[in-house]
Amino acid sequence: MRASRASAIVIPSILVAILGVSACSEVESAAEWHGSLRDSAGVVIVDNLGEPYWREEDRWTLTEVLRIGSVSGDPETQFGNISGLVVQSDGTVVLSDRMGQHLKFFGPDGSYLRTVGVAGSGPREFGPGLVVGRATGDTLFVMDWSNMQAHWLAPDGTWLGSWKTTPADDYRFGGWDYAANGRLVTVMTPLRLPDSPLVDTLDAILIRDVRGAVLDTLAFVPSSDVFRFSGDDPEWHLWAGYPDFELTWYGGLSTGRSDVYRFWWYDDEGVLDRIVSLHRERQPITGEDRTRFLNAVERSMTEGGVPPARIALMKSAVHFEDQYPAWRRFISGVGGTLWVQRPLPVSALSDEELEEALGQRPPGSSEWDVFDPEGRYLGVIELPCTDQALTFAGDRIYGLWEDELDVQYVVAWRIDGLPQEFH
Repeated sequence: MRASRASAIVIPSILVAILGVSACSEVESAAEWHGSLRDSAGVVIVDNLGEPYWREEDRWTLTEVLRIGSVSGDPETQFGNISGLVVQSDGTVVLSDRMGQHLKFFGPDGSYLRTVGVAGSGPREFGPGLVVGRATGDTLFVMDWSNMQAHWLAPDGTWLGSWKTTPADDYRFGGWDYAANGRLVTVMTPLRLPDSPLVDTLDAILIRDVRGAVLDTLAFVPSSDVFRFSGDDPEWHLWAGYPDFELTWYGGLSTGRSDVYRFWWYDDEGVLDRIVSLHRERQPITGEDRTRFLNAVERSMTEGGVPPARIALMKSAVHFEDQYPAWRRFISGVGGTLWVQRPLPVSALSDEELEEALGQRPPGSSEWDVFDPEGRYLGVIELPCTDQALTFAGDRIYGLWEDELDVQYVVAWRIDGLPQEFH
């Protein structure tokens, strides 16, 4: 929200106010859309009842149009662990590689251009926690989590500067994002320490320039309660409702909390524009799911050399919810669309797949629910790639695909059937 306003947005209070308002008259309807769209005190309420808006002939499909990577041969097209992906305005593809601790540049046709950066913690060096993004124009922004630094680079990779991201004023960096229009934000999360009072229960989403200067506060969102403390003892709550946010195509903001299928959409001024819901039952977390997950934790820690007593302590700290989250994550898609990933039950994974999926969020499905710019539920698209490093450019989705040998490739798919106004 701009500084000229009296106070920043606090989402829970807005939600309470909206839910307390009686339903207003419906302002729009669609002949084949199963839902309602109404105005409530200037906020559009979009209720999707579960049936897709797409007819079979309207459904978008994906066609592979570009692949970068190789199993052997040219080392410049071999990757260790891709952590981020940017497509510049001229079609140049820039990726960050955690294992190589560098950036690689490829032309629109997939041809190798250059490698930028080396391993280290000094100027013009990256740690293994680097993730590349895009700031204003084609300026590159690199968050280096392991070195607690952020860097900005010219579009060709020329180093421009760095700044520290160490905790300050009882807050730590909890995440960052950028929009297609180059808007850059960071999330500041209150520090959670044993036997210490919590500073706040809200994360602050701050608009920054590439040099780290805070320009404005866009919103406040609920902090995650996945990790908690009972005295000095940590508790790991799987998979408790966690908040998430995403900058929209035009620089606004979408937020949500995973224990309910509902999203709050803000415009680029920080003003709540609409609330979008989808009615769908959450899947139960079964006893088999719990047992298999804990067994995977034990195997992973045993292979890592963790002592048995420590493993038992860790397993005792795990607490499960009764149901899986309503969604796993969401991303802002081309033309103001919203793409929401479905969670995948533990029972659907092999032991090997499960060990790779251990984390604060449940495993992710290849199925994504797609909503149009008005918030209407269109239907499902199956993405043949991992859920990491996804990005949109024009009528294309760029993402990572892994073969049976776990070799990574950067792949672009054209979205066929996409309306021209969404490009």
